[in-house]
Amino acid sequence: QVLWLQHSRPVLSPLHISTMAAEGETETTPGLVDMKVTAKKSINFYMNSAKAFFTGVVDKEGKTREPVCVLNISGLGDAINIAAQAAGAVVKEGLATIHKIETSYPEMKLSNGSERGCARIL
Repeated sequence: QVLWLQHSRPVLSPLHISTMAAEGETETTPGLVDMKVTAKKSINFYMNSAKAFFTGVVDKEGKTREPVCVLNISGLGDAINIAAQAAGAVVKEGLATIHKIETSYPEMKLSNGSERGCARIL
C-alpha cells in the first residue's frame, strides 16, 4: 500500500538532506522522502507535513528545508485513512499528483509471539 506522490513542479536541483523531521519522516535519496503515518497524531498534522515537504519550510533552528520531488506516504491499520487524506490534501492544493497506490496485508508479530495480518497502504 504505497501512496507515491510526485511534485507537480519538479525541483531542478534538490539538496541531499538527511532528515528525521517529524515522526517517521526520513530522506535517504535526494528529493525523495518516506513519511510513515500513525494514528497517534491528527490528520491535520500529517496534511500540513505533506504540504510542507512540497513547498519547503524553515525549521525551528532556522534551517531552510528545500521542497522534495517525491513523497512516499505509508500507514498501517487505523492510519490508512490518515495517509490517504494527507495525500489527497496535497493533490487538492495542486502541489503533487499520485503516481501509485499500493496495498498489502502483511503479517505482524504480536507481543505474545503470534502473528496476525494488518492492512497497509503505501
